[in-house]
Parts: sequence; structure tokens; C-alpha cells
Amino acid sequence: MHRLNGDERVYRYMSGLPLTRGESEAQLERYRCHWDEHGFGLWALEEKSSGLLVGRSGLSFHRLWPADPELGWMLDPDVWGRGYATEAGAAALHHAFARLALERVVSIIHPENVTSFRVAERLGIGPWREVDWDANGITVQVWSTSRAQWSAEPRS
Repeated sequence: MHRLNGDERVYRYMSGLPLTRGESEAQLERYRCHWDEHGFGLWALEEKSSGLLVGRSGLSFHRLWPADPELGWMLDPDVWGRGYATEAGAAALHHAFARLALERVVSIIHPENVTSFRVAERLGIGPWREVDWDANGITVQVWSTSRAQWSAEPRS
């Protein structure tokens, strides 16, 4: 995970700065605690053909929008464009609505991250609100879908 967290391309639209090894370790501990506290969290994404860790995706409460679980994704640049974010996002939405019976899921997207907007659109997640990200001095987009709106099939 630290290999991905240390890649500037990966973190361009996240915190803006790659993470140190210590920050990566603290992040993984937060992920474990989230699972313990909420019974759901982020999943490691493993490429079937190679068995390599290629990212993470799933549901977690985000500090910028704590009211609803966020569906997020982060992938190794070597696998960008292969549909893994959409595939993982669809599985997470199914888990959110069919298994956890959540009412709403959001995705928090950097305003310049056109690729993530496209993934969200394919998943049926649409623009909803904005929230200031004071630490980075930007306003991020909060996209949303609800159990009532959800379709099990990603859009093309």
C-alpha cells in the first residue's frame, strides 16, 4: 500500500502530497479501526491475472462528509483505464444498498478529477453538494446516490 501512497500521480487529487511510510501505516490502522467500529470499510483491490495489489476501494466515513459513507477508489497508475474502479465501485454499491441497507452513499471528488467524475457517472452517482477542503484550500464535489435511485448495473 505504501508503494501506491508514495506515488505523486495517485495522490494528485487526494491530499495533493504522497504519504510517508509512517503516514501509510497510520492510514492502514485507521482502516482497521473503521472496520471494527462500523462493520464495513475499504477493500484491497487485487488484480486477478497477476495477484498484485493494485489499489483500494469501498465504503468509509470521510472527515469532510461524516454524515454518509463515502464510496472511494484509488488505483495504481499502471492499471488506470482498465475499468477496475467501476467494477469495484459497483461491488461496493451493491454491498451498501443490498447488504448494509444504507440509504445514501456519497463520493467526494476533487474538482479537477475528470476521470473520477466519469467513474461516478457510470455508477449512477451524480452531483449533489460541495464542501470546502480547508487543508487544501479547495472546494470538492460531493456526488451522491441513494438506495431508491440505485441500479445494480453500471452505466456505459
